[in-house]
Amino acid sequence: MRRQRAFTLIEVLVALAIVAFGLAALFNVTNQSARASSYLREKTLAQWIAVNKVTETRLTGQPPADDDMKGELKYANQNWRWELKTLKTAVKGIVRLEARARLDEGAEDSWPGFAVGFMGDAIARPGTASPNWLGDQNASQQKPPIPGQTPPPAEPPPANTPPPVSPPGGEAR
Repeated sequence: MRRQRAFTLIEVLVALAIVAFGLAALFNVTNQSARASSYLREKTLAQWIAVNKVTETRLTGQPPADDDMKGELKYANQNWRWELKTLKTAVKGIVRLEARARLDEGAEDSWPGFAVGFMGDAIARPGTASPNWLGDQNASQQKPPIPGQTPPPAEPPPANTPPPVSPPGGEAR
């Protein structure tokens, strides 16, 4: 007579425990991935809102009348809070703009979106030439080279310029 071999109750319980641990680990990894994705989405949208506030302010052409501005807006079907601070800088005519944003129901001390910008009289408006801070008139008239084109050759030195002098005890490098 032939005996049939079957799984014992202990073998079945050990197999079920291994499967349960594996599924718990898989669930944990999936949960962490979903939370990270949600956090990155919130951080990206908050960053966009902060950059938009700095850009909107710069496009007005005038620094804000209030040093601290706050507001709310609806963006991506969610309610957001934003703050914009205007700070003086060491350069006369330039102010620093600091914007931050967070979800309306987010924690008070958590601002995942942050952006910094500058504006003022000493900075050129978009689409205009940059001011010359160095005071060199020739530098402000030169145009930057166009990528892909060879720059014009440098002008030769005037004829009355003496030749370069070699250092003592050696050849010119």
